Amino acid sequence: MDTLDKKILELLKINARESFATIGKEVGLSAPAIGKRVRQMEEEGIIEGYALKVNHEKLGIETKAYITLVMHQGHRGRSDAQKQIQAMEEVQSCDRITGDDCLCVLGYFRNNRHLISFLEKIAEYGASKTSIILEL
Repeated sequence: MDTLDKKILELLKINARESFATIGKEVGLSAPAIGKRVRQMEEEGIIEGYALKVNHEKLGIETKAYITLVMHQGHRGRSDAQKQIQAMEEVQSCDRITGDDCLCVLGYFRNNRHLISFLEKIAEYGASKTSIILEL
């Protein structure tokens, strides 16, 4: 991976749908040369995929929160609980973490009532702490 590849990655991070021709103009290469480099980075696993950025407010999402969870003693399995929580529609990510907490959940909710309902659902897994996101 050279300096040009790093610049291509930076441009793709800004806009993953940018044309190879536009990227090529920016870095001084032809569109086919950019395509070859991008395919090579995909094959090497440097580029793992492309993501969609969604305006959640336009979809009616008013509340976003980080929720940490300390699992109940003797719960049937942390990885089981993580999979079940991850499958919930509100959950954007659910990561195992170090420290006193076991899981960190990023959730998107229609409003605070929806958040409260979600917290009641996950209470069976353990004790939660919630931090509402003011700006994301």
